[in-house]
Amino acid sequence: MTDSRPPGTFISDLRPSRIATIEGTIVTLEPTREVETRAGAKRKVRHGKLSDRTGEITLVLWGADVDRVAPGDRVRITEGWVSDYRGRPQISLGKTGTLEMLASDGPDPISR
Repeated sequence: MTDSRPPGTFISDLRPSRIATIEGTIVTLEPTREVETRAGAKRKVRHGKLSDRTGEITLVLWGADVDRVAPGDRVRITEGWVSDYRGRPQISLGKTGTLEMLASDGPDPISR
């Protein structure tokens, strides 16, 4: 786990088709599903909600990352990919993003 430092962007500022670094708390997680990729392989996927003091966004986790988090966990997504799904922004790790667990003690350091 890593100590928190101010994120690059707040959830309320996220826009589709951009790369962003954000911190937040996992609010909810849906059950893990298995989907078939275009190449025919099967991959695990899990949707959830990530929240900071400015808003909430859908989080999409793939592969081994689906088992790394639980509701209540504080995380940092570095270089996550923000996309639009049915008119709403969502964030995933994309091709270059990373997911990092943050220390959970004390108040949420994210503020404007």
